[in-house]
Amino acid sequence: MQVNIIDVYHSFQNEKIINGLNITLQNGEFISVIGPSGCGKSTLFNLIAGLELPDKGQILFAGKDVKGQRGHSSYMMQKDLLFPWKTVLENVLLGATITRQSKEEAEKEATALFPMFGLKGYENYYPSVLSGGMKQRAALLRTFLHKKDLLLLDEPFGALDALTREKMHEWLLQIWSQMQRTVLFITHSIDEAIFLSDRIYVLAPRPTELVLEMKVSLPRPRRKAMSLTPEYARLKQELMKALYEQ
Repeated sequence: MQVNIIDVYHSFQNEKIINGLNITLQNGEFISVIGPSGCGKSTLFNLIAGLELPDKGQILFAGKDVKGQRGHSSYMMQKDLLFPWKTVLENVLLGATITRQSKEEAEKEATALFPMFGLKGYENYYPSVLSGGMKQRAALLRTFLHKKDLLLLDEPFGALDALTREKMHEWLLQIWSQMQRTVLFITHSIDEAIFLSDRIYVLAPRPTELVLEMKVSLPRPRRKAMSLTPEYARLKQELMKALYEQ
């Protein structure tokens, strides 16, 4: 399913936030969005998810304008937002409960995915016993179980320590390659964007507009050793120039 963000404008309290943004997502792509803090990245996600309405423009899912409509994407915010009084299994089933999927079928599918998400054996534990990385994996499993073709991931690893974050990168790519969803990923990390993405969109400071669209030429599967290659250095230099010379 192709997603097109076409000539989108958005303001809040008479301040222009997004200024004519155009973004295209092809089916199964991993796309990252980077830009200065406060430039409107999370606002863009809210528009795509139907939580806010643009002043102007189109948000097309498979050619149909869905602006202002919810239920076309799965949205994982920066915090894991796990309910401490629910078990891990109950937490990951929340999306299925909201969309009124069969509880028995959803529980069977979730339980089968626990090993892939590194959570086997923790189904009936409460989130307080999980590490930060495990909490994020549980939140991501909940997002996957929502069964939407487009996943919106808003800095899901931002609160993790550097070593855990690197491990989560390789794990996420493994999950993405197996489950083949389209991912739009917000990050402030140039290295994270390069390692994960097929393409990267760089946004300008507010009011935001597109500064650069970059295709990441590194082959898959990705390995951290790629960060030592000349091609990686070239991509990073180009992104840094786009971000810091505005």
